[in-house]
Amino acid sequence: MLCLSFFLSVGAQSRSGNVRGSDPLERMKQKEANGRVIIWLDTLIEDNYYKHLIQSSKQKGVKGWRIRVFSDNGFGAKEDQQRERARFISLFPEIPTYAPYERSYYKIYVGDYRTKREAMQQLELIEEEFRDAFIVEDYIRLKN
Repeated sequence: MLCLSFFLSVGAQSRSGNVRGSDPLERMKQKEANGRVIIWLDTLIEDNYYKHLIQSSKQKGVKGWRIRVFSDNGFGAKEDQQRERARFISLFPEIPTYAPYERSYYKIYVGDYRTKREAMQQLELIEEEFRDAFIVEDYIRLKN
């Protein structure tokens, strides 16, 4: 049992990179060494688990929803974006705004909503001032 535990931990260290700080699977394995829990799993499952952790750590945020209130690529679009963003912030100062330049379009996204329902509730308020606003799926920032 001790040898098996050693080989699993050595193999896991070589696969994991540096994602292991508070890894639940690793914590369960440590309990196994103390005789409290025994985990039997295929190495492919473990490999995929760590690949998923590494890939997820590279994502900026988590999947969620935002509301797009502006998009334009015409002459003066950058100035229009800045003006509309300032107007949005003055009307809704508590909602975060993002103003990226994506594929030749100046856009404004607002909010960080975990569910589409949350976004839909805010959309009703925002549409009163920004009639062309709509919901989009995006990676969002979580509030601390």
